[in-house]
Parts: sequence; C-alpha cells; structure tokens
Amino acid sequence: MFRYILLGLILSGCSNYDAQPKELAVAYVNKSYSQNIKITGGKVSEQHFELTSNIPENQEIKITPVDDIDGYNHLRIDGIPKYKGKYEIIINAHFYGRGDDKLNKTYEFVVKE
Repeated sequence: MFRYILLGLILSGCSNYDAQPKELAVAYVNKSYSQNIKITGGKVSEQHFELTSNIPENQEIKITPVDDIDGYNHLRIDGIPKYKGKYEIIINAHFYGRGDDKLNKTYEFVVKE
C-alpha cells in the first residue's frame, strides 16, 4: 500500500491539485459522523472521477457530492457507523482542460467503539 501512496504523491507532485483535509477524523460506532473533502486546483471532470471504497453498505456511511455547483470538487462523508473497523477511500480525479493531469488520494477511514 505504501508504494501506491508514494506513487500517487509522485504523480500529483507536479501539479497544484490538493485534497483537504489530509486525514479524516475518527468515527465512532452509533455516533453521527460528517466530514467534508475539498479538492482544489481545477474543476474535477465528472466523467473521469472515480471513488472506490471498501466500506460495506451496511456500515451506513455514504460518500456524496455536497451540491450540484461544486460537483466532485466538494464531497461529504456522513452517516452513523454501525461497526468498528478500518477502511480505505480512494479518490482518482481528472480535471477539465488539464490533459492527463490527475489527483490520486487515499484516505483511511477508522471507526472505533
């Protein structure tokens, strides 16, 4: 996994693209959770945006765009987690008018008791 993170940093190191926050806040079982992610440096192409996660559906956590205006530049993770565990959220985003420029970001999503 370290290789993928390092590769992502190298590939995105030549651009001004960024995803904030750098790390996600810890979530707790049966407690409301909400965290926003803001992608900056250009307008994310909806056709070339990929979000993958190993968070199970029954975990009750959803990852969605905040609104139609910002599209995939502004995401929200929210819900009430049901089980403890460690999960990954991987964002691969390309940008309008930027050719092959892209952002690769992997977050660790931790749910504690």
